[in-house]
Amino acid sequence: MAFDYDYTGNLSLLDRPTVAFFASRIVTPELHLRTLEWVEQCCNSDRVVISGFQSPLEKTVFQHLLRARHPVVWALARSLYRHYAPDVQAALDEERLLVIAVRNVGRVSWHTAQVRNFTITAFADESVYALNEQGRHSSLGTLYRLEANSDKPVRLLP
Repeated sequence: MAFDYDYTGNLSLLDRPTVAFFASRIVTPELHLRTLEWVEQCCNSDRVVISGFQSPLEKTVFQHLLRARHPVVWALARSLYRHYAPDVQAALDEERLLVIAVRNVGRVSWHTAQVRNFTITAFADESVYALNEQGRHSSLGTLYRLEANSDKPVRLLP
């Protein structure tokens, strides 16, 4: 199944250095703290953070980046929203945000989430993972291992 994309916001953010961020749905408190340290470092850099901002930790990172007025690319696994929360709309209005979305998809599915995640990796110059597999298989772990064998920088937060 092929997907087309729609977008709203500042498309030129993709011309800047980008770092993809992925996080497991459940993370340890230590990993949560390390991620907050990492996002602080991002806010002191020129890197644009790109993510689906879907897991709880990714949502926390998104809110932190919005509050810090840091440039962000939000990749959706569904079609664009019709309305955005005030903080998201402010970031769009101030050209600090680009939202990209799969065209003609109303709801997130496992498949569209995978397409979104692979799209994020294609846009990113580097990737950072807050991964917690704890002995179980995860599609995020598979994506990390695929990326770790590529030529671009890929980092696993300890």
